[in-house]
Amino acid sequence: MSLGHLIPRGYRPGSGLISPTGIFYLNIPKNASTYMTNLLLANEWTHNDVYSPDIKECIVVLRDPVDRWISGFATYAASWLLGEGYGSDHFRDDYNDLTERVIFDQLIFDDHTTEQVKFVEQLGDKNITFFKLNYELGMNLESFFDSKLGLNNPILGNATEDNYDTRMIAKHMRYRIEQDPVLRAKIIEKYKADYDLIKAAHYYYEPR
Repeated sequence: MSLGHLIPRGYRPGSGLISPTGIFYLNIPKNASTYMTNLLLANEWTHNDVYSPDIKECIVVLRDPVDRWISGFATYAASWLLGEGYGSDHFRDDYNDLTERVIFDQLIFDDHTTEQVKFVEQLGDKNITFFKLNYELGMNLESFFDSKLGLNNPILGNATEDNYDTRMIAKHMRYRIEQDPVLRAKIIEKYKADYDLIKAAHYYYEPR
């Protein structure tokens, strides 16, 4: 499966990291990818891709599609629409009915907003263990890796919250979606395949 239709934004299709024991982590933008990359690199994983013959099993982090879209659009807008003399405050001031119609007619702008299922399809028929992106992700990863190779007390962060412009755009878009159920419904309809994947995925046991 190719993601060649995407405008290049720094993501390399099929990229991820592999452990010394052959566990491959598939990178999906906006699914804690920065956190996961930093965490795994610190634990002696190395960059690789889905074509590696050393892969024995795979792990994938999935995220609620509405939450992911809000974060993904905010990253896209802050990175490619804003610039010198035009920040998130201008974006919010200029936001109107036409702006909203264009955004929610398109929805998919780059790899940050591309459906999660498109990334997972790159793994083919490989054995995959899924994790949910929630506040228990760090604990679940620590538990999973305890019997695999060990991991040092991972702590989940939020990269979107670290940037003022992405934070403000995400806040504005979340407000609009909360105010207008039709907008949320458009996202849910567009990402139906992601919801189907999330429902059918085999997740690692979540300790309580």
